[in-house]
Amino acid sequence: MSAVFSALLEPAFRATITDLLTEKEYSKASGLVSLAGSARYLFAPVIAISSVVTLFMGVFQILAEPLILSFADAKTLGIAETVCACGMLTSGMILGIRGIKRHFAAALGISLMLAGIFMFAFGMNESIGIICCLGFMFFAMLPVANNCIDYLLRTNIADEAQGHAWGLIGFLSQIGYIVAYAVSGFAADTVGITTGLGVGRGSAIVIRISGVCLAMTSVLILCIGSIRKLEKGDKKS
Repeated sequence: MSAVFSALLEPAFRATITDLLTEKEYSKASGLVSLAGSARYLFAPVIAISSVVTLFMGVFQILAEPLILSFADAKTLGIAETVCACGMLTSGMILGIRGIKRHFAAALGISLMLAGIFMFAFGMNESIGIICCLGFMFFAMLPVANNCIDYLLRTNIADEAQGHAWGLIGFLSQIGYIVAYAVSGFAADTVGITTGLGVGRGSAIVIRISGVCLAMTSVLILCIGSIRKLEKGDKKS
């Protein structure tokens, strides 16, 4: 029931922001929205417009738990999740106060690249302290990426079409998570059995592969000229 009504609420809510605020306020508003969402769900994933990106992020968010549980107990896992989620709270708060002023396309690519690097390093460690730091930094990158995507879309989609656009974007982004939920556990089990290292290290290997793929995707974002052109803010229907 919640999902049904959220499907109606989210597009309308995002379209309303465009009507209420000026373009200069979009970035700060996006930061505050990210802050509110992470405060409610803590470990909830951020919504991207790209199903490929959400696939890699979904793999990380799913397999981080079995990875940590392979060398730590459930209490430690809970603490680690809270610490990692604070990365979203922190960066969301900073964005809400300062916002991003320019170079949104570059900031999007760099934030996703750093997220990929932190993912890869996360899968290389069995030190809970280092893992917490890497997880914190990974989640700190997500509101930045979301902020940039949010701004680029708002300034390029006609106001009257934003309700439809955000509905479609929300649908497409969830496809990545559906695929991640379907294949990540199977992939971790398969790798763990094949290598003889167990599901914990299998999860770590899959996370590292996903981190590399996310970093490579960010390079494409930085190289695609059409994405950089979105910063001109030419709204179209």
